[in-house]
Parts: sequence; structure tokens; C-alpha cells
Amino acid sequence: MDLRERLERLSPARRAQVVRECLELARAAEYPLEGRPFLVPLELDAARVKRAFAQVECLVRALVRLETHALGPAGAPLLRRLLRSLEPGSERLVRQCTFESPASLERRLRRVDAFLEPATGRCTAIEVNQAAPLGLHYHDVDQRMAAHLLGALGRTYEPQLLAACVVDWLFGEFRARYPGRVPRRIALVSEHGYSGKRELPHVAREYQRVARARYGEDVHLVHCFPPEVRLVRGRPTVGGEQVDMIWRYSVYLDAYREGDVDVSDYEAVCSHPEEHLIVNSTGAFLTATKEAFALLSDAAVVATLGLSREDAELLRQTIPDTVSLAHAPERRQEVLEEREGWVSKPTDSSFGEGVVFGARLSRREWERLVEARSKDGFLFQRRVSYPVVALLEISEAGALLERQVEVDFCPYHVDGRVPGPTIVRAHAVDPHQRGTRVMNTSAGAFLLPFLAPGC
Repeated sequence: MDLRERLERLSPARRAQVVRECLELARAAEYPLEGRPFLVPLELDAARVKRAFAQVECLVRALVRLETHALGPAGAPLLRRLLRSLEPGSERLVRQCTFESPASLERRLRRVDAFLEPATGRCTAIEVNQAAPLGLHYHDVDQRMAAHLLGALGRTYEPQLLAACVVDWLFGEFRARYPGRVPRRIALVSEHGYSGKRELPHVAREYQRVARARYGEDVHLVHCFPPEVRLVRGRPTVGGEQVDMIWRYSVYLDAYREGDVDVSDYEAVCSHPEEHLIVNSTGAFLTATKEAFALLSDAAVVATLGLSREDAELLRQTIPDTVSLAHAPERRQEVLEEREGWVSKPTDSSFGEGVVFGARLSRREWERLVEARSKDGFLFQRRVSYPVVALLEISEAGALLERQVEVDFCPYHVDGRVPGPTIVRAHAVDPHQRGTRVMNTSAGAFLLPFLAPGC
């Protein structure tokens, strides 16, 4: 029996009650759901999902090879190109990272932003957020709400939670650096005033609970801000207590410097990762640039990375054609003439900032944009068609409504693999903007629970 049939067997009053119970779970977890429709979770074919996960793992392997090669003796040209694609603050952070083990590079926490076509299983990845991927807390709350809804429908579903995956990654990183030891105090560090990171205090509390259940009651995971990290006798402390490792979610720190707030101790810690264990290394910014996708679209570059024939072919199937006209000017006419098939992006931006769909511009506007962006710092990427799925919405009164929504598919990669947790963002279909809105919560998209198959 599918979810629709199960829902139709419930009375509207019972459906409304289940929705209220789910929303109470969200309120208790301080998950803001105002204005979001209550949609039944998305379920996709398990075999196609697992193949998409394999594609994501292949992409990450290629990014690891790219970063390793760029930092090696033969990689100077690629390193220069990657660095030129970064904003000055990001370049400074890359140069700040003087040490990261090969294993840590592979195990970083990443979120791959992609699209999975339900009917065909075609998965296309458009970028990788590996500097400070968000959505961890909200993902797990969505999973708990999905499990509660399915339980009310008589179907057992084990939530695919990120918390345990990430906690095991943190502890694994510590034990790799300090064999036989267990971290007792972990600092999760983010900036003040960054609205996108309002979930992180909740992450610290929930992940501390999970860490204590798995590793003992004397584990502390505290959220703090950069000025709170102080060096005492050469060791980082927060609130006067020494911390064993730092989980970095800070970025540029410019607001502190401009406000004359002292973050020198925190910067000193981040500048010496060979002395202090920092996960989410600032080195992640090197291939967080979208320029990495332009490089991985270049067969000559891919050939230098030593990928297996199978990985090279899978990578080709996974990423859309991406080009930097600063380095491939011969493709300019193609980009100009096929305006509706291209999207232009800054190479070092987030939250959809600066993304322009050619389909939303006139020919003359597109020509001006291409002229302005035929330089380092910008790229052009083949536009990916947004999958559209029909989902049921449960209204406040318990009525069942059918909604057409555009969705993306963003698996997390942590500890060297894709364990299953995946964020799905959705827009209600708008005929006037179909497939030309940035798929980001800052652009009005909302998170949608996804029933990940056990992996």
C-alpha cells in the first residue's frame, strides 16, 4: 500500500492531528517552518538513489585528486587557476591551511548539490558545498517528522540521521591524530550575525547528546564564536576549559576585524593545524570554488588526475558541461548563441548570489553579461532541467491536496562516503519561472523530507 492510499484511509481530523504532532516536534527543536506547506515525504526508487550516491562518491574522489594534484609538485598551473577564482578572503583561508592529512581531506564533511530525475535515475551535480555545509539540524528534524508521519500510517521508517554519522567522523578524526585517546571537549565555532548558521547551537546540543550516548557522558560539544577561543599556555580554550579539537564553521572573520574585536588567538589556532586539530579545514575553500567543475569538465585535466576509466566515465555523466571563458575563449560563441541552455555563476559565492539564467535575459542582456564575465571569477554551466514531482500536501484542516514541485537532491558525504542523509529542496512550480529559480532556501525554496533507503 502506498502513502496516498494510507493517507486516504485516515479521516481529515486524524490527518490534521498528525500534522499538528509533527509541527510540535519541529517547534520543540526550534525548526522554523512558517510558510512552508506540509508535504508528504518524497520517496524515490532505491536502486536509482544508490546509483546517484555512487556518482556523488565518484565526484568527491575526483575533487580529492584535483586538490591533491594542485598542491603537489606538478600542480602549480592548476593551483594558480583555482586561487585566481577565489575572493581574497577565501584565498587567504586556503593559504592559512598549512597541514591536512590525506585521510582527513577524503573524510571532510561535504554536501553535493545535485538533481536526480525520478523517471530515469539521471543524476547531475552542479556544485559542492564543502567549506561549511549547512542544514544538518533541519535535516534530522525533517527525518523525525517523516518517521512520525509514517508511524501514524502504520509504516515503520528508521530515520536516516546525520548526527551519528558526523559524530563518528569527529571522533575518528581525533583518534587518527591521537591514537588511543577520545576527545572530551569539542568546540563548534561560527560567526556572530550569520543568519544561515542559526541552526548550529542546536547542532551542538543534539550532537553532544549523541556523542555521550556513543562515547560516554563526559563528552562536551560546545558552540562558540571566534573571540571566545583563547590560547592559554599554547592550547585553545573556550570559557576557560581546554578544547581537544575545533569543528570550524567560521569563514572570513572580517566583521570582527572591522569592529576591532580581537580574534587573534582563534586565527593563530587556525593557522597552525599541524599543532591543533581542526576539522572542516580552511583548505576546503580551494576546491569549494566552482572553478573546480570547469576543470573537471576538461578531459585534459581529468587525464592528469589518474582516475580509473570507470570513474572518468562516471564523472563525465555526473557533472554538466562547465566552462570558464577566461581559459576557453574559443567557446564564447557557443555560449552566446545558446543563451537558454546556460547558467552563469561567480566561482566563489554562496546562497545563489550572482547566479544568472540565460533564459531570463534578453539576447542583448546576455551578450553584455557574457562580455562582463569572460574573465577569472566567473563561469558558465549547462543548465540542468529541474525534476518535477507530484506530492501530496496535507492542509491544516487535514485535506489532501496535490502539488507540483521542482526538487533538487543534495546528499551529504562524510567520513569518506555517502551514508544516506540527503537534503531535498523544493519550489512550487511556477509556469513563469519554471526551472529558472535558484534552488536555495534564501531564494524561497523549502526543505522537503526525503525517505532515504538504508545504505
